[in-house]
Amino acid sequence: MKIIAIHSSPRPKNLSHTAVMLSALREHLTTRRPEWDYEEVALWGLDINVCDGNGRCFRRDDCVFEDEAETLIQRMLEADGVILASPNYCANVNSTMMKFVERTTRLSHRRLLAGKGALALSTSASPFESSHAADYLRRLLGSYGASVVDACNIGSPIVVYDYGDTNHGVALRAHVDSFIEAVEAPQDHIPDGTFGIDIRASLRDHPEFARRLFRSDDRYFATQDREQQEAQKHEASE
Repeated sequence: MKIIAIHSSPRPKNLSHTAVMLSALREHLTTRRPEWDYEEVALWGLDINVCDGNGRCFRRDDCVFEDEAETLIQRMLEADGVILASPNYCANVNSTMMKFVERTTRLSHRRLLAGKGALALSTSASPFESSHAADYLRRLLGSYGASVVDACNIGSPIVVYDYGDTNHGVALRAHVDSFIEAVEAPQDHIPDGTFGIDIRASLRDHPEFARRLFRSDDRYFATQDREQQEAQKHEASE
């Protein structure tokens, strides 16, 4: 299995609460599944253009920009499990994460991460459980079609660098265990609710408007449906 963890902390790794949390996550994950391939990517400093709303991703399954966001999206598509992690900034993900998220629109409207396990993480300096960032990332991953487990936020992390037998360590490991289950059995962890556009429903319920807006998606889903039907016929004939 291939796992990719993407985080948006701007701090150097030894000073980043989010990166420290991911280090603890990696230690537990590699203990539980040593044969899995784990990759960690920091968004800070990558060459990622701001989405300019040109709409190409609604007409074609790509983007007008050829930068590191596109490379990263491709690595997400190739992975079996996806982890997104951000510090809480003003009760949401930080701008570094949001800039990347805005470039991932086609993952949502085509639900391209269906069949993959996913986990949303955040850290917050508040003594309260300010889980807004992780909750947002969980809904986002669900909109991608991923089998996302409960979001995990580690609050008041200024003094939290010990993920051993502490409450924070126990909580994080429990979420990692759920994530492992979702990667191995994604059909058992499909989220109940999410946000985003249901393109199939739009094409069905508002065909004239939707086909103008999502020009290529009608053909995209028709081909996908045809391939699925052919696969089902093949299975039935065996």
